[in-house]
Formats: sequence, C-alpha cells, structure tokens
Amino acid sequence: MDSLRYALKEWAVTVRALERGETALVVRKGGIQEKAFAVPKTRFLLLPGYEHQRPELLKSEYHHLMDEIPDLTDDGPLRFSSFAEVAGAHEISEPEELAAIDPHHMWTSEYAESRFRWRPKKPLTVLVLRTYLLPEVVELPYVDEYGGCKSWIGLQKTVSGEGARPALSEEGFNKLIAPALGVLKSLDPAPVGA
Repeated sequence: MDSLRYALKEWAVTVRALERGETALVVRKGGIQEKAFAVPKTRFLLLPGYEHQRPELLKSEYHHLMDEIPDLTDDGPLRFSSFAEVAGAHEISEPEELAAIDPHHMWTSEYAESRFRWRPKKPLTVLVLRTYLLPEVVELPYVDEYGGCKSWIGLQKTVSGEGARPALSEEGFNKLIAPALGVLKSLDPAPVGA
C-alpha cells in the first residue's frame, strides 16, 4: 500500500457517512480559492471539516450522524481515520441531471441547487468513492498552508494506508452504488489524476 500525501477536505458528517457505508457519493464544486474542482489523485485521505456543515443542509436521514461529530475546529490537528479510492467521477452541467441524482446524495435539493448555481459555468463533480478505514486514527499537526476554502491539501508528511480495511465489502459497495449508477452512466466523465 502506497503512502498517502493528498487529502480531500470534506464535511465531517460526510466523512462519517462514507466510513459507515451510508453513502458513496460526494458532490463537489471546489472552494473559493480554486478556479474549478479537479481530482488530482485516484486515492486520497479524507480530512473531516467542521466549520461549514449544518444539519439543515442535509437530508433528514443523515441528521443522526451530526450527533456523532465532535465539536472541533478546522485549525486544530488533522485527524485521519480513512482514505478513499475513486470508483467513478462524473460532471453535472444541467438542472435535469442534478434532479436525477438527487435521491442518491446527502444534501437537501435546495442546497444542491445552490451549489449548482454558484459559478454556473463550472460543472458539479459527482465522485463515487470506495472508502477504507485506517487501523487507527492518524493525527498530524496543523500548519497554516492547510487552511482556507480549498478542496485539496498536500501534506508535509505522508500517511500509510497499510492495514486499512474497506468500509463495505465489495458486494455491499456494489449494492450501495447500484441505484445511482443508472443515472451516473449518462453523465459526462470527470477527469481524475494519477
């Protein structure tokens, strides 16, 4: 298993849902500091973020996960408990495509639409992620370059994925993503790095 140096900043509640096998989809448009959302690696750590997530932006079936999220800030030590591999990446450019994917992601339709309308010339990216749980939580010190509204950070120190186990069996993962695949296969693929 390679060491991991890149991390995707994602709401802590989303990371928890990925780790619990309650979702495999992440819908992104990029941070304020980015011109567009791009996926630089096929495998990356999941970095829980705390400051932007709010229960009212989630569908009700995911609210219970908010109770499990510690009251932390984004400028504290980085805590990694999982990484993800990209099993699919697709672009949403039309409102009908967003409506079709609505049953398969965590956001309320209103919040998804607001993200879609932000920077309207840029597509939303839907990532299908297979999540792996690290054998123990890895904590790294926070440095200023990790901060800010951006999707990706390159870590100063690598994290080993050795001993990680999948959050779901292959059968469980395929069953989870099957309903969304019918919609996703009709969307344009999004580029994914090496």
